[in-house]
Order: sequence, then C-alpha cells, then structure tokens
Amino acid sequence: MNFINNMTEAVGHTPLLKLNKIGKDVGANVFVKLEYLNPSGSYKDRMALAMVESAEKGLTWNGKKLDPDGTICDVSAGNCAPALAFVCAVKGYRAKLGIYKPMLKGDGTRLKIVSAFGAEVHECADPSVYLGEEDSQKFLEEDHDLTYIMAGKKEMFEYEQDHPGSVWVDQIYNPYNYIGQKAIGYELIDQLDGKIDAFGCAVGSGATLLGVSLALSEHNIKPFTFGIVPHGAETYVELEHDESLKGQFSVSSVGRKLIDSLKLKKWQSEKSIVEKMLELGYPDEFFRITSEEARAMANRLCSEEGIYCGMSSGANVCIAMRIAARMDVGKNIVTMIVDRRDRYLGEYPNDKFIV
Repeated sequence: MNFINNMTEAVGHTPLLKLNKIGKDVGANVFVKLEYLNPSGSYKDRMALAMVESAEKGLTWNGKKLDPDGTICDVSAGNCAPALAFVCAVKGYRAKLGIYKPMLKGDGTRLKIVSAFGAEVHECADPSVYLGEEDSQKFLEEDHDLTYIMAGKKEMFEYEQDHPGSVWVDQIYNPYNYIGQKAIGYELIDQLDGKIDAFGCAVGSGATLLGVSLALSEHNIKPFTFGIVPHGAETYVELEHDESLKGQFSVSSVGRKLIDSLKLKKWQSEKSIVEKMLELGYPDEFFRITSEEARAMANRLCSEEGIYCGMSSGANVCIAMRIAARMDVGKNIVTMIVDRRDRYLGEYPNDKFIV
C-alpha cells in the first residue's frame, strides 16, 4: 500500500520540467521546478509548514511555543496567507491572517482561498493608524505597498502581544522561512545529479533564493544566482541600475525609515532574510522586469507548455531565458513555477507582477 495520512505529507517533491518549446532556441537547458503543484497551489506551502512546525517546538523569535489550541498569525498579500491557512487547517490550529486589501484587485480570489481553509481573514488597518495622517501619506507616496506591509506587521506584532495563545510567524524575518525552502535545493541536486549552472527567482522575502543557494552550497554546488524584482516597485531591495551587479543593490531605505517610524523594535534588532541574503553574497545579479513582460511569458507558458501559472512564474522564466542565452550549450538553468493562475483570474488583464 502507498498512501499518505494527511495533506502536509504532500508538500514538496515536486517535478522538474525541461522547457523544450519555449527553450528551443537557446543552447542551454532551462528547467522549471513545478512548485504550483503543492497542495495549496504555491511554493509557500514549504515555508508555511516549516514555520508552523518550528512554532510547535518553541523555535520562534521570542521563544513562544504554539499550544495545541493556539493561533498562527501573520499578514500577506500573496501566497503566504493561503499556505498558512492550509497548514493550520490540516494541523488543527486557528489562523488569523491579515490581508492588505488595497493591494488586491479583482474578485478577491486569494481572500476566498484563505477563508475556504477556515482561517479568519482580517483586513489590516490603514497605515495612518500607526503612522499618523501626515507621515502615512508621505510614506505611501514613497512606497505604497511597503507602507501597507510594514503597518500590517506592526499590527500583528501588537496582536501577538495582546493574545497569549497566538504566535506571529513573521515570514520576512523568520529563519524557518528559508530553512523550509532549502528542501527545494536538495531535490534539485537529486533531479539534476548536482549539475546546476544557474539558479534564480523573484525576490520577495528572499527566502527561496537564499534557502536554495545555501542547500546547493552545502554540497559544494555554486551556480550563478540571479534575483528578479518588479520594475519600479522594488519592495525590499533597491537597485541602482536597470540590471544590477553584486554590490549595486541594497535593502530598501524606505523600509528602514518605516521600521523606525513604526517603532517595530523586533525588526530594529534583527536582520531580515533579504539582509542575510545580501550579506552572504546572493544573488550574483539582479534583474528588473515589467508586468507586461511577466504576463506575456506566463501566457506563453500556459499556451505552449501547458503550465497554468501566474505572473511571477512568467517573470522567472523570462529572466531564465536571458541567462540561458548567454550561457554555453548544455548548461542547466533552473527557476520556479511558483503558483497557479486561477488565484489571479479576477485581476486579469490588469494583474501586476508583485513580490
């Protein structure tokens, strides 16, 4: 007999696909890890499971242990919320997940997914609640999305303090985010016999790029690494040029100012995953990409390769193809198909590439 006992056992061990149609005109091989086949529909299932299981052991930023009747809380505009809701549903925990509603468009499909898993969906307060009207407006003009993100994090920080049975997993700073993603690297080593010449993906929290890079490095595999951010909306990373080499990018200065203004003491004393990633020298190169470029490639992946994916996956493959074009014949370039397209259908054709 061959079966699993619960759906968390279905997380990971995703197939690796060679892009034989889209990649036919380059000499290098372009592979995609099909992370959209995870149970909740995205690569975030790995990190959600790792963060919840670490909380069960008390391996949290403040040593707080998740009780059997406890609550997991965090904020997300993307795939983290459905992934945490899924893991909590399987394990029997409550989940309180804040959503930055102004950052969502269309019919709110991601909200419906989170609710379907039984989580409590909470619309985050306006940033002015924590920053005041004047400072809030100033920061919103500098970086709209990041201002909502940081204010939402402040809200979860306070929620955990006020509710003893809750654990804030804080994906942007939680080391078990990238530790959970290391399994992708181990699987790639097995799938390609360790022959990995380049790896990269879109950078949000930085956990996937850092986790995979660390896993490969443990086996003395050191590929060229590349990171991808939306053009004109680098949430956590600032680039000095359209395509930035190592040493020409940094952690968002707006983010630092927001942390101080919000008095987010936890973040003032810790390093984010992005900061750790940059300090360790990853990635070798950053690329910007527009929503139009990402959408066009996502459409090609659907119509030519049969991969039902969203725009972040399109962005990943678009840049992977650029890397493949400048590498020798037979080299292996790997990137990610991170999630399913159906959670964005309500936003199409006005969907945006965000991380």
